[in-house]
Amino acid sequence: MSSIQSFYHKDSAPSRSCKPHNPENEAFTQAEIEAARRPLTQSWRPKGVYEEVTIAELQPGPAKVRFKARIVNFSAATHGRGRGRSALPENFHTLIVKDDTGVVLLKLLSSGSDQDFLKLGTLVTVWSGFVADYSAAHIAYSNFRIPFVSLMISIHPSAGSTSCIRFHNETNPSQDTTELCRVPLNYDNFINLSQVPGLMSLKAYISSGYDDNQDAHILVCVFSAGPCLTVWSKDKQKDLELIEVRVFDETCNNCVLKLWEDKVSSAASWVANQTILLITNPILKHSIRSNGLVELGIGSSSMVEVDPDFPDADWLRHMAAARTRKESVHIPFPVDIWDVDAAIHGPGRTLYTLADIDEYVREVPEVVFTGKLNLLITGVSIVEQCRKRQLCCFECCNIPLYSHNANATCKNCLKTHELSLNPKIIGPLTDEAGSVAAGKLIWSDRAWTELLFGNNNTAPAEAVHTQATHVFSELADDSHADGGVVAVKNGDDNGDVSIKKEKSDSVEIEYEKHFLGDDIFDDLDDLDDPFDDLQPQEVVAKQSYESWKVLTRLDNDSLRDVEERLLYSRVTLTFGWSPRVGRLCVLGVEW
Repeated sequence: MSSIQSFYHKDSAPSRSCKPHNPENEAFTQAEIEAARRPLTQSWRPKGVYEEVTIAELQPGPAKVRFKARIVNFSAATHGRGRGRSALPENFHTLIVKDDTGVVLLKLLSSGSDQDFLKLGTLVTVWSGFVADYSAAHIAYSNFRIPFVSLMISIHPSAGSTSCIRFHNETNPSQDTTELCRVPLNYDNFINLSQVPGLMSLKAYISSGYDDNQDAHILVCVFSAGPCLTVWSKDKQKDLELIEVRVFDETCNNCVLKLWEDKVSSAASWVANQTILLITNPILKHSIRSNGLVELGIGSSSMVEVDPDFPDADWLRHMAAARTRKESVHIPFPVDIWDVDAAIHGPGRTLYTLADIDEYVREVPEVVFTGKLNLLITGVSIVEQCRKRQLCCFECCNIPLYSHNANATCKNCLKTHELSLNPKIIGPLTDEAGSVAAGKLIWSDRAWTELLFGNNNTAPAEAVHTQATHVFSELADDSHADGGVVAVKNGDDNGDVSIKKEKSDSVEIEYEKHFLGDDIFDDLDDLDDPFDDLQPQEVVAKQSYESWKVLTRLDNDSLRDVEERLLYSRVTLTFGWSPRVGRLCVLGVEW
């Protein structure tokens, strides 16, 4: 009789039909791991139809909607790095986004690798299946109030989620998305001379505006962005990253905006004298630095709109551009505007006066033309600028960079630049109708070389022949000491000179050199340079335009010689005018 145990008999050997256990078959693939670690980089297709709406049209409750907005403030996930109440791990990024109609709060689940997407002014597209009410309970818990925010959306990016977010990369200025969501709130495009409510000047906000208006707005332009610093925080007991951005408007230019930690990367794309910031509820630090700078900050209830689109922002941008042209120490010489050779040697060479140019440009502001100017140099300060170590200049990070050498490194961004000659070494240039102040002309490298050292590619044949005859005459005198005789034959019309040296052993060696060639004294290295006594203009001309950089290697006596030769000299300048540049550009110089 069989027992019950017979029904549970174990096989002594595994069945041939069963496959052996392979742990690798149960592991995740690399694609699945990447999708879990970086969900925002994976393709996501919405299931169902999402209605495209604006933020003002959002209503609390379940609804499949999508909209576009720009980030105006954010706080990255702490992942347990906080202190006090925030000591608990915070795995959500807090984003405040706005479009032209409203503001909404986003809680984005962090995957630990998506913090690089968070930047002020970034355009995002949001898909959501549910909109929550940002009630007073949230405000009481977070202990701060966000202006204009009454709704909140939670986003959990994954393949099966009903919510998702996409960060747009607007590196191409021609994209259609660059003009989206840039109009400030409560601004009416259809009312002329309309302004943003609560907008005040920077000076008014610093003096008393920070205390009178709860939702104050300031409109500033970026002047420069400093390097990324590492600062030790006593409160958080750790190192924090900091970048300071100089900002200004028409009333004040001594303010610095401090960006901490996760917001440091936002300033990387800001352009000096072009990027405009509309800041709502900034933080003002009442203490003033020793250098007179006033500190501004961004708090949890602040909003920063990058390059807003309304007339006040356009006016401030134009004011900053005009200020740059007026105060800039270096303006790069423009290229591909004029035909330089045709302007200098072509048939259409018109001689203007400064008054003619001023009248012509005012009558036809969009004209692009070239011509000639005959001007008198009434001031030169080469030696003075050299003593100040300001012979060459450049502008980096919107900060002037001076040096006596043609290359220098910016102390702000640590980039090495090739400098240009300081235009202020040439003082006022005048003619019978007007004058041009020092530093107001834009010179090309060719024009600088022709002004300082002349515009002949070779030294005059008479000067070269005179110097050669003098050198070989000294050679003839010295040769008597070793029993040799040197005969110097005068050069022909082509500048050839023959040298015959006879030794006592009747061995004759004849040298023939052509003094208009490049390598003249290669066979006479033991002799002194025959061009030592030439003027600097002839030396550089013989070197086939080594360029104005020769000036940086001259001593004070040579610099003073060049300065005295230029002072009260009359030169003819070939100039070019373009409304895009807004200044006269010197293409060439004729003596």
